Amino acid sequence: MRSLRIPVLTLFVALAVVAGACGGPTTGPGASGGPGGTAAAAAKYGGTITFGLENDVSNLDPMLSGLFVDRNIHYMMYDSLVRVNTKGDIIPWLAEKWTTSSDGKTITFNLRQGVKYHDGTAFDAASVKWNIERYKNTKGSSRTGDLGAVATVDVVDTYTVKFNLSAAFAPLLAALVDRAGMMVSQKVADAMGADFTLKPFKAGTGPFILTEAVKTDHYTLERNPDWWGKDDKGNKLPFLDKIIVKPILDSDVRLTNLRTGQVQVLNGIAGKDVPALKADTSLTYQEVGSFAWSSMIPNEAQGFIFNEKRYVKAVAMAIDRQEILDKGPTQGNLGLVGYGPIAPAHFAYDPNFKPWPKADPEGAKKLIAEVGKPLKFELLVSSGDAGLLQLAQLIQAELKKADIEAEIKTQLFNDIVTLQQSHKHLGMTLIGWSGRLDPDGNTYDFVVTGKTNNDSSYSNKQVDDLMNQQRTESDPAKRKTLLQQAQQIYVVDDPSRVWFQFGASPIVTAKNVTGMVSYADRIPRFETAQLSK
Repeated sequence: MRSLRIPVLTLFVALAVVAGACGGPTTGPGASGGPGGTAAAAAKYGGTITFGLENDVSNLDPMLSGLFVDRNIHYMMYDSLVRVNTKGDIIPWLAEKWTTSSDGKTITFNLRQGVKYHDGTAFDAASVKWNIERYKNTKGSSRTGDLGAVATVDVVDTYTVKFNLSAAFAPLLAALVDRAGMMVSQKVADAMGADFTLKPFKAGTGPFILTEAVKTDHYTLERNPDWWGKDDKGNKLPFLDKIIVKPILDSDVRLTNLRTGQVQVLNGIAGKDVPALKADTSLTYQEVGSFAWSSMIPNEAQGFIFNEKRYVKAVAMAIDRQEILDKGPTQGNLGLVGYGPIAPAHFAYDPNFKPWPKADPEGAKKLIAEVGKPLKFELLVSSGDAGLLQLAQLIQAELKKADIEAEIKTQLFNDIVTLQQSHKHLGMTLIGWSGRLDPDGNTYDFVVTGKTNNDSSYSNKQVDDLMNQQRTESDPAKRKTLLQQAQQIYVVDDPSRVWFQFGASPIVTAKNVTGMVSYADRIPRFETAQLSK
């Protein structure tokens, strides 16, 4: 579940509309609630779009992916069993329909027929079984948390597959929207071996085929002429011939590239630029609420400074979340103050959960005095973006008011993620999460003992019990209570990290790019994009 990690600054964009689940299910990319309705009546095929990505990708294998930026390419080249529409509904994708047993312990999927991987091999129930077992059983897989409840997978017939669960698992369908449900070609994965991580050519069934991968420079994806999708007017998708993805670390440079025509699509935008983008008639700006959050991640492992939880709580009390909105890189009060990982777009969100409505430097000083030793730590932030450094400096100044000394150090984003995944960061890191459809995906793996995203080395038996209970609870009201009880512990009583903001999901395009809308997960859907000239 690491695939949504992002530098914190990219979360700080305007929060306007909070997307919630509503309406009934839809049936494909152009169905009600999806982007197909934005396509012109007379479809225009052809053309190339360049997409500016805020960091280089880490892994194009959905099983091992650890970064948000990876997903931007995943969604072009891979299809998943189910997807989500703009309303927040889970919709059919490679699975055309599914049936859940009365006890919630089996789910039977009826698969789309006639689908082929880019290498020409068939997508069928046997392929689904192989993919899910690969995700579950491979050492080092990042999908084990998503699929932990799946005991076995049975091939019923060529296009029917049954998931047998060890217990009812409420978040499973939401997990299958993303990497855990993405299907890859066994033939390509076996043939590529270790190179599959960054060169999975012809490995997906999606609307675009990865044809070139030059790390730190560009990734090229070309139209899949055999893709199954159509828009709501019956036009065959996708429209574009080619998409070039270029990693551009600095937000100012990305924006310059957009305005000069070198890039046509961005989804990583600094909040300070939003007013100007909205006013620019040569561009199209869209945004919705997201599931994203921002945090500071301590290393609470034995032998590290934040093994003392009172220090973590002192940092949480000392920062001024409203000042970060008002005076930080998101100037203009863009965004939303946050105290935990359950976002406003989630059913379990509690708007009254505000443990520190104002900064409390004096309270932080008292906690540190109880420990008996001043707090000084390393704050590690991603290099290459001046706005992110400004954010770190603002936090540093806020902490100074509580006599907390944060020493800012910069390092490459991918290197920071690797460091914190191995639980070797010395103090705190400034890394965000772009969110999941179900609140379990924003919480479980971050706070349950030993789980994949628990980079802070946090462990609390009561939290473990509550989080495991909510996974098997089918009643949303009861799940909400369990999730909120756990949040009180891992945010306030026994803090696991320091959350401070919720984000939004923007997309900005050149005026001649049509057919794209913003999703709460901030991932562009290029299958319906087209160039008007």
